[in-house]
Amino acid sequence: MTSIKDELRLRLSEREGEMLSFLRRLIQIPTPNPPGDTTAAMDLVAQFLSQRGIPYEIVAPHEGMPNLIAEFSGGSDGPRLILNGHLDVFPAGDLSKWSHDPWAATEADGCIYGRGACDMKSGTTALLFAFAELYAIRKHLRGSLVLTIVSDEETFGPWGARYLVEHRKEVLGDCLLSGEPTSPYALRFGEKGRLWIKIRVRTPGAHGAYVHMSQNPIAIAADLIARLQSLEEIRSPSDTPLTIALEKNAATIDKAYGLGASDIISSTTLNVGAIRGGVKINMVPSECEFEVDIRTPPDVSHDEVMKRLGNIVAIFTGAEFEVLDEDAASTSPPEHPMVQALIRNAKQISGVEPKPIIALGGCDARLWRYAGIPAFVYGPSPTGMGTANELVQVDEFLHVAKTHTLAAFDYLSD
Repeated sequence: MTSIKDELRLRLSEREGEMLSFLRRLIQIPTPNPPGDTTAAMDLVAQFLSQRGIPYEIVAPHEGMPNLIAEFSGGSDGPRLILNGHLDVFPAGDLSKWSHDPWAATEADGCIYGRGACDMKSGTTALLFAFAELYAIRKHLRGSLVLTIVSDEETFGPWGARYLVEHRKEVLGDCLLSGEPTSPYALRFGEKGRLWIKIRVRTPGAHGAYVHMSQNPIAIAADLIARLQSLEEIRSPSDTPLTIALEKNAATIDKAYGLGASDIISSTTLNVGAIRGGVKINMVPSECEFEVDIRTPPDVSHDEVMKRLGNIVAIFTGAEFEVLDEDAASTSPPEHPMVQALIRNAKQISGVEPKPIIALGGCDARLWRYAGIPAFVYGPSPTGMGTANELVQVDEFLHVAKTHTLAAFDYLSD
């Protein structure tokens, strides 16, 4: 006798063409953030659900940034699982650097190219199809399944998942699964913290020929930035279970995020993302400011980093800093049943055994962890994420879509 899960696996294989077609249509709807207008893309998602008779609700606290909630209950009591994806993407940037139109969703060489292909319209599509397939067999499931598709993720804004978590508590549930980019070989049970700092240096300024009248704030900023590199000396203790686990999976971390990622995953990192100063070549500037993106591993507190940063800034006359935004690092239990379900099904589908790691960057999953809900991320490789020629490999996309569906089925089954 064919089991329900076997039938589900067969239907997923039959839906491959439909999933690829939907993904391409979704990529072809531009949703760069900023400005973050996802209305047309959300209409496509809503149409998909409506055609299958699946009820949903649109929650739009900000015009042009709608969020969608859909849910159903199974045939008996059990856990509440949340599937979360987002529709907004990074801006395309300089189009001349793209080998394919970022909004064309060109399929070539086994890949689909386009802005949002891996971050995260493929993951969102995978979760959408998982929800629909499981809705069709809901009487065989325990508990309940909730789908949240949101806007405003790329700018850490308040109008997407953060709004839902704060105002719609039914989306919290018992566990969350996200399809953000990871690579088939890795699944994320946590992420590093984020600390955004603006530093400003002021001096009197002067005529460009009268350099004896004023220090140059740009030169001061350069020295200050050099000193700030010492923040990267702050690392997670080498003997914590997390650090040991990450060292064990160093090869997977490098495979997922690029060679060298395993060297920095347990370290504080610093990036000067923007710097501004000066008016014209023959003037000594009176002001220079720059913005710093600091990422902290889970075993390093923001207080520790801020103390050292403050001591460094205090050395330089005329320098001051302010915190622009911050998110603490977050982790969930790596032995959670959802982790086991993802590993088991990935291995059965493609022979791939993903290793639990944490993320270098952040995503909406952190918001559930802050609320005490275990949250896990499994998606395609982050190829071209945030830069030109973003793509998703077709086989990775289909692997992730099937893994999501079957892992969610296991989690909501006996």
